[in-house]
Amino acid sequence: MSIVGLVAVSLAVASSFVPDARAEAPLPCLAGQLSLSVNAKAGPFSGMRTSGTEVSIRNRGADCTLPALPHVAFLDARGRVLAAVRAAPVGMHPGPAMIPVRVGGGHRAATDLGWVGGSASGRDRSLRIAYVQVTIGKARLRARLAGVIDTRPGTVATFSQTPLRAMEGLAAG
Repeated sequence: MSIVGLVAVSLAVASSFVPDARAEAPLPCLAGQLSLSVNAKAGPFSGMRTSGTEVSIRNRGADCTLPALPHVAFLDARGRVLAAVRAAPVGMHPGPAMIPVRVGGGHRAATDLGWVGGSASGRDRSLRIAYVQVTIGKARLRARLAGVIDTRPGTVATFSQTPLRAMEGLAAG
């Protein structure tokens, strides 16, 4: 066999072992396969003036992907969006690339949300949270959440949000 023939055979064999990345990447999650829950876990989120919660998105279907930083909104008891925005992350801007998070069937992804709660001065403006809403594509997932975000008059209320992380096991609740 000639050298050209050996190279052609070697390339054909080698290419048969290269996985097709498109075939391995799961599709984006669909609304019908997701559910939302919160876990305030008082310890890590409660401080002198801090509050927060862990938000879990459970995948009840086949493996799929979620955006690393889905849009989060807080709603009042009437379902109106409260005037609170995600604070800009500390560090690189626009930041490291945020790749989608793969969530296995029956597993969950979680993000931590944190905010200032419990006014020290008594002059702060308080936003009363009744629900948290996470938008995935065109779907809006909602879960009950009792909380208060405090901010000084004339300023915008902000909250922190960590990128989603894949978690083993089922979501609480």
